[in-house]
Amino acid sequence: MQMSLNNISLPPQLLADLYQHVLVQDTATAMPVKESLPFLGKNGKNILIVVNKKEAVYLPDNELDFLTTVLSACNLDLSHVAIINWHHLKEKISSVLLEQFSPKQVLLLDVTTEEFSFPAATKYLIQKTGSIDFVVAPSLPAIESSKEEKKGLWAALKQLFCI
Repeated sequence: MQMSLNNISLPPQLLADLYQHVLVQDTATAMPVKESLPFLGKNGKNILIVVNKKEAVYLPDNELDFLTTVLSACNLDLSHVAIINWHHLKEKISSVLLEQFSPKQVLLLDVTTEEFSFPAATKYLIQKTGSIDFVVAPSLPAIESSKEEKKGLWAALKQLFCI
């Protein structure tokens, strides 16, 4: 019996071993990777705090100290929240933030609802958009320097975090 080169039969495993790098042509392109936005905290409880600070990456130390004191009063810390500085975002698109952080609650500090593409809201009044509860408040220095502003924020946070 004469064997032809056109009719050679090789076991499948031998073919796979021989052509392991050439049977599948590498034409796939890498999927674009969405760049993760930098933030302070760990977002453990999906609480997004959006600040608007030109002079700091996130917050100046004194404002961060005040915020951590406020969070502590709510039985929270930086491991529970994500702090984003709206001022330093290249693209100010709230949907990108909402997609990355999946917040249950959002606290806008010195960022308007119009800027953040949320429905209009009254200061310190808990509002809802979709499944997100949010509160609008002035800047941390404005809150820290006024007893009335502190009371307003505290009342809102007690309701927002069910304290």
